[in-house]
Amino acid sequence: MSDLRPTCPKWRRGLKAVVRRLLEMSGGVTSFEHVTRVKAPALSKYGSPDDETHMPVDVVMDLMLDTGSNGILSYMAARLGYKLVALEEQHFDGELPTIADVALVIQSLNAVVQEYAQASKDNVVTASEKRRVFDKIEKAVQTLRVFQRMLDAASQSGGAE
Repeated sequence: MSDLRPTCPKWRRGLKAVVRRLLEMSGGVTSFEHVTRVKAPALSKYGSPDDETHMPVDVVMDLMLDTGSNGILSYMAARLGYKLVALEEQHFDGELPTIADVALVIQSLNAVVQEYAQASKDNVVTASEKRRVFDKIEKAVQTLRVFQRMLDAASQSGGAE
C-alpha cells in the first residue's frame, strides 16, 4: 500500500528536516515535550529520517505556535503548489516598499550574519548557537516574505504614481 502514496520519499524527508529544524528552534525535544501532548522519545522519531512516523497535526500546531514559525505548513503548501500568506499581512496599500522597508530586510539579514559570526568564531557551532542562528534566519525569512508581499501588492496595483 505504501507504493500508492501520493507523497514521494524526497518530500517526506524534507518534511522531517523542517520538523527537525523547528524542534531545535523550540529548544529541543526535552524542552518542547512540556508544551505538547507527546513526550521526547516520540518527538525524536518525528524528526528522524530513519523513522517513518510523522508528527500528528495537533502537535504540528503546538510546534508552530511555540516557535512562531510557519515552516512546516509553508513546506507542505509549496509541495502542493500553494504559497502561504499570513492573514494579518495581506492588506498592503499597493505602494512600493520604501527605503525603510529595505533597511528592515538588511537589518534582519545582518542579524543572521552577526549571530553566525558569533557562533562560529571558535570554528564550532553548538546546538544552542545553531538554534539562535536558526531563529535569526527564520525572522529574516519572515521579513523577506513581508517585503515580497509588499512588492507583489505594488506591482498588482501599478505601483506608486
